[in-house]
Amino acid sequence: MKSFILKNKKIIAFGIIVLVLIFICTTAGITTGTKLSGELVDNINTCSVPEGEIIAHGIDVSKYQGSIDYEKVKADGYSFVIIRVGTSQGGKDVNFETNYKKALAAGLHIGCYYYTYAETAEEAKQEALAVRRYIKGKDFDYPVFLDFEHNGLQSYKRIAENNSMINTFCKYIKRGGYYPGVYTSSSIYNNYIDSVTLGNTWDFWIASYRDETHNYDGYQKSFSMWQYSSNGVVAGIDARVDLNVSYVDYPKLISEFNAELDKYTK
Repeated sequence: MKSFILKNKKIIAFGIIVLVLIFICTTAGITTGTKLSGELVDNINTCSVPEGEIIAHGIDVSKYQGSIDYEKVKADGYSFVIIRVGTSQGGKDVNFETNYKKALAAGLHIGCYYYTYAETAEEAKQEALAVRRYIKGKDFDYPVFLDFEHNGLQSYKRIAENNSMINTFCKYIKRGGYYPGVYTSSSIYNNYIDSVTLGNTWDFWIASYRDETHNYDGYQKSFSMWQYSSNGVVAGIDARVDLNVSYVDYPKLISEFNAELDKYTK
């Protein structure tokens, strides 16, 4: 055996080198491929440019609106609904599944939102992962929104952390294959986040009830959607409901986003 090794040591050494190179390349390929895929998804654009005119009227709902007749909602002139998925303190909204199924059956365009009580980026990440579990298998042609309005977030000292939370949540929603967005009040948007940077990174849905003429309230270039009333009366709903307008053709935009996403997930 010893003499065989001595006679063939060059061949054996070459074989060992080949095996080591194969192992290194295979491992690097797996690691790089996984990392590259995530980076590519992160780089897909998810910041729209508002059209400057109203594209659609819609509502947003939760368990507090009770049982909804979505056929009547649609007949009343509303084409989209943003459904609450849940909250980080209360878990999944008890009416989420029913609202989704009934809105889908009525032919409405659908998005969803999740109310956060998180105060750190890591908590925001865990919430995004929870949302992905709640909505798994469902299709949306409006964004998956982070509802960012909790009182604990409203501090000038929190601007950097608030930015980090929003970026983290939206990134992990996008990595899950969904188009992300942020819902917040005009006060938070103007005071407690870096609205210039974030407004050029993610779509914002702003709540402001000072003007119900569907104007942008002075921030025309930043809004994708605007919630202009929390006291709406809509056919098919036996409770007051939030009213919204969209300045973006989300069904078209999200269809393009999904097509782009498919390039990296097939």
